Amino acid sequence: MTQPTSDASTGAWTLIEKEKRRDRFIRRVSITAWTATFLFVVVFTIMIGGQVLEMYKAHLVGMLPFSTVVGMATPLIIVLGFLSLLIATLSTVGVFLRFRTASLTEIQLRLAALEDMLASRRDSATEEKR
Repeated sequence: MTQPTSDASTGAWTLIEKEKRRDRFIRRVSITAWTATFLFVVVFTIMIGGQVLEMYKAHLVGMLPFSTVVGMATPLIIVLGFLSLLIATLSTVGVFLRFRTASLTEIQLRLAALEDMLASRRDSATEEKR
């Protein structure tokens, strides 16, 4: 009888497990980094929001034109725009990389299964010769 898994199959599963551990580590680092990023954005929004509020109050009493209020909000709008562009780009790249990784893993497993099949045929052929 042949064993259910060969050395090639076991090696493939070992590599897959290593990749899964690496993916989990990268995912944790990513979550931590994105959390810190959003916290900084919230703090930045509060800081800019306070300045815009002061300028808006000055605008209401007629001391400043409304363009000054918009000018104070411009840095926040730029930062939020760049952040959304960054998230969109990184998520798109991540999706493509995950598709490729899944395809390569499937190919690797199919090759390991093919190798097992060929090895079992070779074993049965040598047993028939005996």
